[in-house]
Amino acid sequence: PKPVDHILIQADNTAIAPGPLTIEISRHLSTFADIESRGGATVYRFSESSIRRGLDHGHSGDEIRTFLTKTSKTPMPQPLEYLITDVARKHGRLKVGYANTYLRCEDEATINQILGDKRLEHLRLRQIAPQVIVSDTESRETIEELRSAGYFPAGESNTGSVITAAGQTRAKSRPKPPRIIGEAVEPSQTILNSAVRALRAGEKASTRQPQRGAEVPRSTANETMDMLNKYIGEEVSLIIGYADTNGGVSQRIIDPISISLGTLVARDHGSGEVQHFRIPRITGVTPA
Repeated sequence: PKPVDHILIQADNTAIAPGPLTIEISRHLSTFADIESRGGATVYRFSESSIRRGLDHGHSGDEIRTFLTKTSKTPMPQPLEYLITDVARKHGRLKVGYANTYLRCEDEATINQILGDKRLEHLRLRQIAPQVIVSDTESRETIEELRSAGYFPAGESNTGSVITAAGQTRAKSRPKPPRIIGEAVEPSQTILNSAVRALRAGEKASTRQPQRGAEVPRSTANETMDMLNKYIGEEVSLIIGYADTNGGVSQRIIDPISISLGTLVARDHGSGEVQHFRIPRITGVTPA
């Protein structure tokens, strides 16, 4: 049968497709309506969960209403309009995100000072409330970086109490690597090929040094990941800005090999060795 380009919205929050819908309309409609029955005609049902799914896919309440108004040969009933409006009003009011560490201070001037401190840019701090900052960096490292920059932070437990020095470990400890049971997994051929290409490219460019005064454009974490993924596997040397624990940024010429668990594995031209660079500390990337 010939595809149809319209639906018939009913008063019970359903819509009937009198025949197979065109691919575009079917794909669009399925994002915010569920198929209830099939046959000579297909019945779609609108519900709170289906409308929410459409909003999760990036459609606004107005876009859903406009699409249904244009596609349906019957008028949209008020209960369906109310349903779309109500779900759209509540959608996104509660937001969920990710952070390793939070900083809070009742003095908003201190918060603003920390946000504007260029020595702390590599921590990628972001403000989520007037008195709260979050970071993807681990709390212990964040505390050390703040102290190095001249601030006086105190650790806080998950109950809100201050962690005293007596309750802290004497030295910064690293988690023990997991015990591997069974045979070790060999590196993939892709990683091996990338390593060989990186070493060859490094031999050709081993005498290269970053130009004095040359600036590596700063980039966000997502932009950094995109650029690194773009050049991995190609015989291209890169210049990266890399922040140390004191907030200073140095330039390195590297040959990228692979990315794993937030760490870039690359050959450093300065040392001639394969090293690991933490992605959060990479301030920018540009071809050498």
